[in-house]
Amino acid sequence: MSQFLRDIKISNVNVTEQMLQAINEFLAGKMSSTNKAIDAQGISEQEKSEQRLDLFYVIRFDNRGYRLYDPQEAFRFYQQASEVERVIFTLDSIQSERTNRMYGTFCELRFDANDPNNCIIQVSSDDGDAVDSMYNGLLEIISKSKSLSGWARTAWTQLLVQILGVASGFVLSLIAAIKISPYLKIDNNFVLSFIFAFLIFSNAWGFINQQILSLINYSFPNIRFSREGKSSFNWLTQAVVGGLFVALFLFFFGQIMGWVGSILGAFIVGR
Repeated sequence: MSQFLRDIKISNVNVTEQMLQAINEFLAGKMSSTNKAIDAQGISEQEKSEQRLDLFYVIRFDNRGYRLYDPQEAFRFYQQASEVERVIFTLDSIQSERTNRMYGTFCELRFDANDPNNCIIQVSSDDGDAVDSMYNGLLEIISKSKSLSGWARTAWTQLLVQILGVASGFVLSLIAAIKISPYLKIDNNFVLSFIFAFLIFSNAWGFINQQILSLINYSFPNIRFSREGKSSFNWLTQAVVGGLFVALFLFFFGQIMGWVGSILGAFIVGR
């Protein structure tokens, strides 16, 4: 059974083509040196065949996925894809695959744009030095492409959105009450109008809050696949869309409150 295992969750990485090339060259070099060492051992050809490492790639894009052994083909898919969802590097042996990774050497690096929990480095082997070498080498390459998305993907961000949202709802409800109250010929018309508007906003805020947080997570992803000519200004586009959404909501909220006020006023006067 493999004696040494190291793993870590990957977060806040800007995955570039240059970084993927560096990872591929690093793992290909480890595969070559390990296989040469295995071939030099005094064991049978069957044992050598089972212990030799193979490097393969999994890429999922545009709702389809491929498992490939040719790095050039994998990079071609990566460059041509409309949207890359997942990239996986796997260094494995027949022995490891046959024993469900309980024996032998394996190394896996996963980048997943949709699932932060599926972004990991995992290395296991009977040789502790080999584990440390592969693990630390991959971390060193990835650390050069760290992003600042982590600053926007915290519980403090959610708290800030919640506070600003409730404050905005309060102000909007005051504005709506100013529009509605003149139509209501009843006592405490402003207070009742404010309560009505704030209840409407409170029920809508749950949905709006989810959309704002989704927009933040999309604009500041845990893993961003950056490709020349296809990823530029993506964050700006999302920010513009989000701003338009908020502006439209504010406009229609004010218009609807004014319309509701006129309807209620006509109804009450009619009574």
